[in-house]
Amino acid sequence: MEMIRKKTKKNKNFYWGLKPNPILESFISSIPKGKALDLGGGEGKNSFFLAQNGFEVEIVDKNQRSLEKCRSFADEHKLPIKTVLSDIGNFNFTDDYYSLIISIVALDFLKKSEIEILIERIKKSLVDNGFVFLMVFSTEDPLYQKIIEAGLKEIEENTFYLPKFGIFRHFFTRDEIQEKFKDFKIVLFEQKQISDTGHNKPHYHNVIRLLAKKEKTAE
Repeated sequence: MEMIRKKTKKNKNFYWGLKPNPILESFISSIPKGKALDLGGGEGKNSFFLAQNGFEVEIVDKNQRSLEKCRSFADEHKLPIKTVLSDIGNFNFTDDYYSLIISIVALDFLKKSEIEILIERIKKSLVDNGFVFLMVFSTEDPLYQKIIEAGLKEIEENTFYLPKFGIFRHFFTRDEIQEKFKDFKIVLFEQKQISDTGHNKPHYHNVIRLLAKKEKTAE
């Protein structure tokens, strides 16, 4: 990873930096190589890591500028990454195709009903013994409490519309995630408070992280 992490003037232009998610780093050797899908991957820091570790990566994001930065970096370093400009809710999934699908703080910007559909698509798109990694904001996140105190009305359960930003925000519970992946083998499941120093003033989030394996269906 020295190529990716080497600090250069050019790399400082990446808003979220280039260091991949630590869970991916810890478990990368346990995940079968193949095709990987990075949903809402932004500028591509996790896609870069996966591409360097034997995966053919497809990254989906609705921000064209972020994908252009990803494309430029991938081309410069000859990384096998395909960029797709799309809202993740409208992405055309392929069944039994990916060895790994990741979504890091991306599902949170959909309504609960949309998330339920998307999770089923994610599960169907994984090959047998493929992995899914999710990181989402929980109902214990400070923003959730601020929304409640502001008196914003729920659009759906734990889903709110934020008129100031023109976006939806959904906050997850442990039971919600566990129920959706009860048919998978749970490799890692945790809820914890993490510090965020990547943008604005240092602050905290409460997140749920899941790494799960789709076990082969008995014939």
